[in-house]
Amino acid sequence: MTTLLSRPHRPFVASDVVSVLLVVVLLVAGWVPTAASQTSPATADTLSLSLEEALQRVRTESFSVRTAEAEQRAARARKQQSMAVFLPRVTAAEEAATTTDPLNAFGFKLRQEAVTQADFAPGTLNDPERTDNFTTRIQVEQPLLNLDGFFERRAASRAVRAARERTERTREVMAFQVKKAYFGLILAGEQLDVIDAALAAARKNARQAENLFQEGLITRADVLAARVRVLDLESRRTEAASRRSTAADQLRFLLGIDTPVPIHATDALTQEAPPQDTLTAAAANRRRSDMQALRHRADAARQQVRARWTAFVPRLNARGTYAWNDDTAFGTDAAGYTVGASLTWSLFDGFRQIGRAHQAEADLRRAEIALERQSLENEVEITEAQRDLAATRERIRQTEAAVEQAEESLRIRSDRYAEGLERTSDLLQAEATLAERRLARLQALYRHNVTLYRLELLTERTLTR
Repeated sequence: MTTLLSRPHRPFVASDVVSVLLVVVLLVAGWVPTAASQTSPATADTLSLSLEEALQRVRTESFSVRTAEAEQRAARARKQQSMAVFLPRVTAAEEAATTTDPLNAFGFKLRQEAVTQADFAPGTLNDPERTDNFTTRIQVEQPLLNLDGFFERRAASRAVRAARERTERTREVMAFQVKKAYFGLILAGEQLDVIDAALAAARKNARQAENLFQEGLITRADVLAARVRVLDLESRRTEAASRRSTAADQLRFLLGIDTPVPIHATDALTQEAPPQDTLTAAAANRRRSDMQALRHRADAARQQVRARWTAFVPRLNARGTYAWNDDTAFGTDAAGYTVGASLTWSLFDGFRQIGRAHQAEADLRRAEIALERQSLENEVEITEAQRDLAATRERIRQTEAAVEQAEESLRIRSDRYAEGLERTSDLLQAEATLAERRLARLQALYRHNVTLYRLELLTERTLTR
């Protein structure tokens, strides 16, 4: 160190400037790859989604939609089962038997077309030897008239339509949930930006307070108040960052994304335009998919009532059997067929069928009440949503005016504070007021848009661009 200080002084020349620039370039060149290597993985691991992309994904990938689609497939399978009322039932069987019973032994030989003159001898008839018989049988049962099965098929068909409408309603509900969560994520991010801006201003005010205190223009209490404001905003920033992470997790769950990837919403939180046409609850009740599902459900219950009462009507079925009998398995030496029809009806089964009919009538009444209840509930909710939409639109106007006034108030107080003409507490209050007004405006925008999306859900109409 002594040697360096003892060197003679020389003027700073251009070659020194070049040397300094080379050192800076080398340092920057060595730092840039490191910084890039640190930021690239974070960018690659972030999923950027627009609202349209999120909506497309939720219509196929969300758990609720996939569950509804599975229930729809189950309803179609039940309808497929009801085809048994029209289509024949075909079965095949192989039966084996052995006997020394005189009657069965002679019968087996008759079936096998193997009876000879010697089999009529009294000794052979009374005390036959062991006789084996293998029967290969194909049987066809054809329903001809089953009215209860016909109405059950109608009920199954209505149930398929109801399941299809419920699936569509599930998609609408999930689209609303995704819109709400998507803009909730944006809201959380913009709230974090507002708090960051307020925190930067608070830190600047704290440094300024330190300088004014050194000049003797303010008291130590003012400096401590400025520091407390910084600490408070730092705490609020931690909470806001946690809310943003929670909002991203909720959106990831709704979209059915099973990997913990951060989600970046690419759209912005702007005020949606209000609907131009008049929305009525009566029109919504006619077109909404869940209302259609309830109507199909009531119709299915009505068909079930008919099926239960027509179970007392006689059933007419035909049956045909073709069989081969032989003394070896799957033999085909002797063949024969049997064709017939049966007419059966249930006269009394201990009130079981009557109880089922009464239960079906109760189910029908319950479905009709559910339809009536949902219709009235829709009217109340649509009216409420329209009222809330008007209120949130007015709230946006009020918060925008409040933000403008708070910005002007903070500007004036900041100028006066720099000149020592304003108290620190007043400046901190003005800065806090501006931050609160900005947060209130963001919240008002979010509530307005969510209310409009809810109105879309209630009417199943596209009201936004």
